[in-house]
Amino acid sequence: MRLRIHRTDGKTGTYVQDISRRAQVLAQRLDPATIFASGPIVIGVLNPFTVLNPDDVCWVEAIGEGEMPEGYRPPGVERMRRLSGREEYEALLARQWPRWRTNPKSSPGDLLEALVELSLRSGQSVYLHLTGVVADHPLDQALFGVPALTASIDPDGMLYINPKCIVRARIYHSRSEVVYPRGIWFAEADEI
Repeated sequence: MRLRIHRTDGKTGTYVQDISRRAQVLAQRLDPATIFASGPIVIGVLNPFTVLNPDDVCWVEAIGEGEMPEGYRPPGVERMRRLSGREEYEALLARQWPRWRTNPKSSPGDLLEALVELSLRSGQSVYLHLTGVVADHPLDQALFGVPALTASIDPDGMLYINPKCIVRARIYHSRSEVVYPRGIWFAEADEI
């Protein structure tokens, strides 16, 4: 298993565990309910070891064979996957946005698709593609009200995102109706 830990200072640490049994134990420690809320993250084998403040970990990529905890997805979302980068995000947006604008869906059970750009405290961005069905729960609240967001990384990995490190979430979606949170600032976006 390979872990890449992206911190708020923009640095990334890479850690490897090649022993199968230890990799299984490590995968269990990637519990989305506690990964960013269980005190310091300690990584190492005897000497040296690293201690990380979980509030300053933006996201963790876990790549490897075996089962890793999937964790939380917003209500109605059946699949949340990380896109390879801004190019893939923009290509999907260029293809899907005209369809969403001309044929929006909002009834419970209608197909839902969304593209999300997360800007993090590290200055980096993560791009997500969500698919599922329309649910009654507002998508924006679902992204911020959890201990960790999880997304698959093709072909065999998981991404664990710390919501406390999200500075902005730009959401393009296929819904025709949106329930806005109290206190929304109504204004048109002037950049994508």
